[in-house]
Amino acid sequence: MKHLALLPLLLSACAATIQVGDPAPDPTPTIIGQGSEPGSAIVIYRASEVGFLGNVATNPALFLDERSMGTCRIGAPLVIRLAAGDYVVGSITQGGQAREAVSVAEGQTVYVRCGTTASPSLTPPPFLDPVEASAGARQSGVRF
Repeated sequence: MKHLALLPLLLSACAATIQVGDPAPDPTPTIIGQGSEPGSAIVIYRASEVGFLGNVATNPALFLDERSMGTCRIGAPLVIRLAAGDYVVGSITQGGQAREAVSVAEGQTVYVRCGTTASPSLTPPPFLDPVEASAGARQSGVRF
């Protein structure tokens, strides 16, 4: 009988929402590419989130033109140095996938916010959103 009394408490903990705050500027973001100063770059980052534990705990896999680039984690931005051109950023979880076409001009840094959609599911689908440069630099902590 004691075990049944604990069941509502355990179930409520599973459905609880949590908030993770804005990441501090990361002094050592993961950088893929050549050179100390990028001519052009894509910064993929995950900002603060409020959501179910499954949402915040799920780290979508990241791809650039079908090549694996790592995972989308809060406070761990990914900088991809590359030539100017058109690319497709992809994100995938067990719950789905997202794709975003990105055009990068010579010398431009493009910011893409990643994360998971608000869902009580244990396997929430991912999202990708292009972000204006000043907001992306502030939220990611990565500035060039």
